[in-house]
Amino acid sequence: MMAARVSAGWGCGMGKGDRSVEVAAWTRPQVTAKAIGKRIVSGKVKPGSVLPATDVLAEEFSVSRLAIRETMKILAGKGLVEARPRRGTVVRARSEWNRFDPDILAWQINDAPNAAFIRSLFEVRRIIEPEAAALAAARAPQEVIEEIEAAFRQMAQAAPDTQASIDADVEFHRAILLGTGNDFIAAFAPVIATALKIAIGVQRGILRRREHFVPSHGAILDAIKRGHADGARAAFLTLLGTAEVDAMNGIREREE
Repeated sequence: MMAARVSAGWGCGMGKGDRSVEVAAWTRPQVTAKAIGKRIVSGKVKPGSVLPATDVLAEEFSVSRLAIRETMKILAGKGLVEARPRRGTVVRARSEWNRFDPDILAWQINDAPNAAFIRSLFEVRRIIEPEAAALAAARAPQEVIEEIEAAFRQMAQAAPDTQASIDADVEFHRAILLGTGNDFIAAFAPVIATALKIAIGVQRGILRRREHFVPSHGAILDAIKRGHADGARAAFLTLLGTAEVDAMNGIREREE
C-alpha cells in the first residue's frame, strides 16, 4: 500500500518569512524539527504520510536543503520518520515513536495536557518513582540526600505557583532518581522532569489553596534520611495520589 504524500501547505503556520526560523544557522534544524514534529504528534500529519520533498520544505521554512536533511535526521532519531527508497520520508506508526524523548513529550501536549496524558503520566510515575524512593532510602549517598534536602528547602520557601517552586520540585524528583544508584532508573530523570514541568503547571492553581504540598514532600525526604525504604515508598504513593487529583481538578478548572 502506497503512503499518501502530504501536499504543500500541509502544516499550519510556519511559512516563508516566519520569524521563528530567522535564527542562527546551527539552530535552524532544531527549530524546523520542532515545527514538523509538533505537526506529526498532534495528528495533523498522519502515520504513513510521506512528507513534502526537501526542496518544498526548504522553501516553506526559509532554510537550506542541508538544514532540512539535518531536520530529518533529528526526527528519525526520535522515531517519528524514516526514509524509504523511491518513496521519500514517511511518518512512522505511533507505536514506533520514542515516547521517552523529552521533545516528543513536550510536542505531544502542545500548550496544555489533557486528562489522558495526565493519567498516563501518573501510571508511569507510580511504576517508577515510589520504588526509586525506596532504593534511595536504602542506598543514596549522603551528598545525594543533601541535594534532595536542598531542593525541598527551596520548594518550601517559594510560593507553590512560582517558577522557583516548580524548578525545585523537578530537582527534588530528579535527585531521588539519581539517588537510586541505578543507571537505568536514573535515565528516566529527563523524561520525568519534562512531564513534571507540564503537570505541575496544571496542579499549582489548585495547590495554592491546599496545605498538603510541602508536607507530602517532607514525608518522603524524612523517610529517605532515616533509611526507611517502606516509608519512602508509601509517602511517595500518597503524594502521587493527591497530585493526580490536583492535576485532574486543574484541568477541569481550565476547561470551565
